[in-house]
Amino acid sequence: MLSNSSVFDAVRRGYNELKLASNDDILDYFANVNPDAMSGHISNIKGIVFEQEVVNALNSQGMDAMLFEATNHPVSDIALMSDGDIAADMQLKATDSVSYINETLATNPDIPIIVTSEAANSLDSAMVIDSGIDNAVLNDAVSEALSGEMANHVGESVASDVASEGLAELVADVALPISPIGIIGALFGFPFL
Repeated sequence: MLSNSSVFDAVRRGYNELKLASNDDILDYFANVNPDAMSGHISNIKGIVFEQEVVNALNSQGMDAMLFEATNHPVSDIALMSDGDIAADMQLKATDSVSYINETLATNPDIPIIVTSEAANSLDSAMVIDSGIDNAVLNDAVSEALSGEMANHVGESVASDVASEGLAELVADVALPISPIGIIGALFGFPFL
């Protein structure tokens, strides 16, 4: 569920100067931002909200996913954990730009990417996973929250059935494939070999 508080939490996570700010302070801060610069802020915050939503969905589905402390972590955005160790890295992209996803795949072909539905629907790659979250809905939610408008969709899920029920399975199939050695390990209780 995406709420205004999710957006404010993302701002606090991504902007050091607003780490301890109240919701009203955050609204005041963005009210004073040049309108031309606002689209960059919305894009940045949308990406952070997307990371939070995906990690929450994965964790609620029984996967141990974690955000990196820095919002600009190099190469990957989240980690899938197993017994306290990183089992796999994932990239997340909240965009409808197919060329941006293709550039990312070319740069890091071995790291799976969880993307918003618009991008996923336009790509055919085993390394691209549909989050079930619409980029347009994320963009609108962030824009409305930062402008102080009450979002029409607050209280409604921004995720489709993919994210709400099967995202962890899709991620596991791509990021944590089981090899023959992994099957033997699984029989003896060793995860993600």
